[in-house]
Order: sequence, then structure tokens, then C-alpha cells
Amino acid sequence: MATVQQASRWILFLLGLMLSCCTISAQAKKDKIEEPQYPGGRKEMLKYMEEHMVHPTEMRKMGIEGEVVVEFFVERSGVITGVNVVKSLTKEYDDEAIRLTRNMPHWVPGKKNGIPVRYHMTMPINFRIKKHSGKHIDKSR
Repeated sequence: MATVQQASRWILFLLGLMLSCCTISAQAKKDKIEEPQYPGGRKEMLKYMEEHMVHPTEMRKMGIEGEVVVEFFVERSGVITGVNVVKSLTKEYDDEAIRLTRNMPHWVPGKKNGIPVRYHMTMPINFRIKKHSGKHIDKSR
């Protein structure tokens, strides 16, 4: 008789465990997540990049171009923090990608269920050398 009671307890325990997992899973599906947004959206961010990007003179002369991937946090206030390069191109371009990201205006913060949250972002920054006809404007520091 004791073994039947023990088996019943185990079945009830497992059933309770399964139900609590389902409740947690259902709660996670109910969470409404909103990603952070650059003010004005992607188009404005590309405009910011184009207007503020400085190609290091030596890299431009050597014809080096490519992509740097940065990671950062958008804080609850919209401030950018913790900028770090996760995919490097050259030290010069990495430094420029960090500078561009740190100097961005405050973002619209991400939200979870309508409440601002700290949000981890990863973003590629493409450095392409434009071919100009006529005179070239040197934007180096």
C-alpha cells in the first residue's frame, strides 16, 4: 500500500511540475517585446552614418573597405553604453565604428510589456569608399 501512495505522490508531483512549466511558457508568450529604435527609424540612422562617418585617410588610400560589427546596450533611458567590436576590420575602422556608435543620439528604448528595459543590440557598420568624380572632400580628423 505504501508503494501505491508513493507512486501517487510522484504522479501528482510530475503533473504539478508539468502544469507549472506550461504556465511559465504561456506567460513568456504573453510578453510583448518592443525593440529599441533609432529616432526616426532606419532611414534616419543611415543618414546619420553617412553624414558622420569618417574614413581613415590611410585606409581610403589603400582602398580598404568592409564591415565592422559592434555590440552595445540601449539603456532604459535610450543612452548607448558598452560599445564593443565583435567583428573587426582594421583598428582604424574599428575605432571609427565605436566613435560613430557612441555619438549616436539617444534611441527610443526597448520595452517589455510597455516598460522600458535595457536591451542588447548587435549592428553591422559598412565602410564603403565612394568613387567621386571631380574633387574629393577629405573628412579625416
